[in-house]
Amino acid sequence: MILYSNGCSYTANMILDPDQKYPYLLSKKLNWELYTAAIAGSCNRRIIRSTIRDCINLSKLDEVFALIQLTHLHRTEYAGKRTKDNQYEYSYDDRYFDYDLYEGLKPNDYKGLSNHVIEWADMGYALHDDTAEFTRICSDTLGLAAFLKIKNINYCIFTAPKIDIDCQDALYKELQQDINILDPLKFNMLDLTGQQKHPDKDGMQLIADYFYNLIN
Repeated sequence: MILYSNGCSYTANMILDPDQKYPYLLSKKLNWELYTAAIAGSCNRRIIRSTIRDCINLSKLDEVFALIQLTHLHRTEYAGKRTKDNQYEYSYDDRYFDYDLYEGLKPNDYKGLSNHVIEWADMGYALHDDTAEFTRICSDTLGLAAFLKIKNINYCIFTAPKIDIDCQDALYKELQQDINILDPLKFNMLDLTGQQKHPDKDGMQLIADYFYNLIN
């Protein structure tokens, strides 16, 4: 069995050693092989997109359980720097998979980017609305869940940071019907540690124990 983990820095956590992070701790408790695709700074678009692509390949090798951590609603991505062979370059180290060469942007993090990328980024942040983005993420999450079901991949999808909005959208209500998607407005991974910040070593153990009990 393969444990596939994806997310942002709440899962990747570049400060801790690999064997201190909850995907590793969980894989050892389950005695499953671990493949992790979490990258610091990731947005939900990258997490969902790369999960679909990676699971297509992994499902050919063995049974897969997908543990997918979603992140902040305000994050997005734009095409980044072009390389000499006219390809887009991703800004983070890719140790496990060949990511779609895109660069995640944050406000004022425009060093080395072309003017058209900066203009698109500025426009995106100016037009951003958390409630509207939440509705889109509900749609994308339902699509991811449908894909995983078609591939006979067991899964658990959840958010790490707290989402504080009021939403009664039909897509959110549909999402609540899937027991493998932890309600993003009622559950967030960081609450397991008692702090809305990157988990420390003890926090990672608490998270691993929680998902171990949930999976079993």
